[in-house]
Amino acid sequence: MNKKKIIVVFIIIIIFSLLGIIIYNNLSNYSNVLKVNWNIELPKNLVKEIYSANSDSSFHGDGIRYHIFSYRNENKIEELFNWSIEEKETIFYSSYSESVNNWLNEIKVSKENYPNYSNCKYWYNKQDDNSEIIILWDSIKDRLYIVESFL
Repeated sequence: MNKKKIIVVFIIIIIFSLLGIIIYNNLSNYSNVLKVNWNIELPKNLVKEIYSANSDSSFHGDGIRYHIFSYRNENKIEELFNWSIEEKETIFYSSYSESVNNWLNEIKVSKENYPNYSNCKYWYNKQDDNSEIIILWDSIKDRLYIVESFL
């Protein structure tokens, strides 16, 4: 092979490698996952993930996902959802905190990473396949807790 062909092959390899890295970073970014699965957009550059846990990967993507975010602008967080201070029933449990406790127990999250429910406001959504998401907002600790259960 002459030098020109080697250089062209090398450049193509670099381009495909960079594209792969960019695609992987975008697909593995949790904010993008929230957008695709729930049509939720967290305010960019205002939230920082500080903890995450999930169940083992499955072929269908089902399982439990848990993320804790700190944030810098409470006004933006307040505008995200129609927050509720009342706990309501979910598909399988009698309250949001019961759901979250069961899900976090299932993925073996340590108690220190649980939300303090008495400080939280809630937002809840479900999908036709019985997947659920509960987002808890603790304005005292400046934390967002996001728990998803995919079936």
